[in-house]
Amino acid sequence: MQGNMEQRYASKFCVKLKKTKQEAYGMLREAYEDEQMSQTSFYRWFNRFSEGNEQVEDELRPGAPKCACKEENIAEVQRLVQDRRISVRMISENVGISIGSVETVMTEDLKLHKVCTKLVPKILSDHQRQFRVECCTDILEMIEADSGFLNKSKRQIAQWKHATSLRPRKAKMSRSQEKAMAIPFFDSQGLIHVEWVPLGQTVNKEYYLTVLKRFREKMRKKRPQ
Repeated sequence: MQGNMEQRYASKFCVKLKKTKQEAYGMLREAYEDEQMSQTSFYRWFNRFSEGNEQVEDELRPGAPKCACKEENIAEVQRLVQDRRISVRMISENVGISIGSVETVMTEDLKLHKVCTKLVPKILSDHQRQFRVECCTDILEMIEADSGFLNKSKRQIAQWKHATSLRPRKAKMSRSQEKAMAIPFFDSQGLIHVEWVPLGQTVNKEYYLTVLKRFREKMRKKRPQ
């Protein structure tokens, strides 16, 4: 809304000019068009000025949000923001200050800014990385010792055996089991529900709607009465 404080001064000026509420609001609507304050707010401020109240700022109310500049609020925001899954709204509810104040503390007091996580294939420890280096080194040495190491056919790796010798055994790859699809539901605390898709089920818009309906009913039952 354009210049809320400015419109309060304009309302006060109309009271000084002895304008009626309807006349004053018509002038405000003409001046600000779709940006004007609501009629209810305007009449409230108009009545205040008509009663002799000269203050255009909002009066402090009991239970107003705590000042975000307090050191304890800054420290609490800094503690909560360590959880990357927590939202600004959740921090606001925990600390007891507005969302705008939380953002001010995070960006101006704590000098924080959002950075997207860098996706990497795997996050390996030093030991795991060293083990992979050793394995690759062994393979390279085997290739250098036998240039055809990676090109041997099934016939080339066959062994000579006596008629009475046992046939060499080789592990046979078995067919993997059917894969099952899961539809998980998360909140800021983690996994809260999983829907397993039956084998052969076509997953389309209609199926997702039935899943969402079941999930909604389950959440309703869990909700405290």
